[in-house]
Amino acid sequence: IDTAGLRDANDEVERIGIERAWQEIEQADRVLFMVDGTTTDATDPADIWPDFIARLPKNLPITVVRNKADLTGETLGLSEVNDHSLVRLSARTGEGVDVLRNHLKQSMGFETNMEGGFLARRRHLQALSDAAEHLQQGKAQLLGAWAGELLAEELRLAQQSLSEITGEFTSDDLLGRIFSSFCIGK
Repeated sequence: IDTAGLRDANDEVERIGIERAWQEIEQADRVLFMVDGTTTDATDPADIWPDFIARLPKNLPITVVRNKADLTGETLGLSEVNDHSLVRLSARTGEGVDVLRNHLKQSMGFETNMEGGFLARRRHLQALSDAAEHLQQGKAQLLGAWAGELLAEELRLAQQSLSEITGEFTSDDLLGRIFSSFCIGK
């Protein structure tokens, strides 16, 4: 997500939006910390925006992206600075963008299955496997014991596994859709 505008806000609606952005950041797999290379020589995000870095979860990886290398004369590429990845690039010319793309693929664990041309992260595959297992268990509960409440729990667990990938769907949404046409009991 793009979180431009994270700041102290006076407007209530803006404050709510900023807080939602922070909730998304806290669920992120990685932060891309974009820096205009013409405004600072700093490469450590704690030197650039200490309040932002202080609020991040401590184990959340950060990639500092120093843009405008075409104007600063910085050497393009990837390096490590104070436990953070640092990519120097020029978005205007496109130089270094492939370095960032490859760094993100590698750091996020993407793998290619050449047989099907399917690109997936290991944790996504595990989440899909977990969800499938919960769906099988739910089916067994429904067919074997007619236990709708146990089916509902397995569906909730399957949804929770899938939300590790999407992060967009609540268990109430899932159960509401599935059970909107019939009752599971009183």
